[in-house]
Amino acid sequence: MNHAMLQRIVEEVAARLRHRALSTATLSVAQLGEADIRSLLCQHASLRIVQVDLPLLEQLAGQRALAAAGCALHEAMAWGVRVQLTLLPALLPALAVKKLARLPLTFSDPLGQPVRLHAASVLTYADVARFSGGYLVLRRRPIITALAREAAVARHVQLIKQE
Repeated sequence: MNHAMLQRIVEEVAARLRHRALSTATLSVAQLGEADIRSLLCQHASLRIVQVDLPLLEQLAGQRALAAAGCALHEAMAWGVRVQLTLLPALLPALAVKKLARLPLTFSDPLGQPVRLHAASVLTYADVARFSGGYLVLRRRPIITALAREAAVARHVQLIKQE
């Protein structure tokens, strides 16, 4: 193998890695369950799952046995792939905040507004000050300081309590 051929191979590998780093696969939960996850993870650096349902969220939180889609997401997280879940706002109060907050996941609503999980029992101004817009889902019976509540209103952050 001569130097020119080796250089061409290295450039091709680098180009494919750059393309993968910028690539995002968008799938529904049903498509994720049927997909060849390893092939998908080799081609994409991030996954966006739309139309996420409550059973999948319960699987991720460990409250239900894993189905194909849940196994695929756990494998994606194990590979270090960025995973974004798109949730309907109606599902937000049903989230298992404490368990899901530990996982390397990002959440958004269908319009792209960020959804953040706050697993601590007290919400302070410092917790809200970094956000602008979107949703902040709190665990059951949180203590919300007055300054945090004012900051949430001023920054257009909707506070949602876990049921």
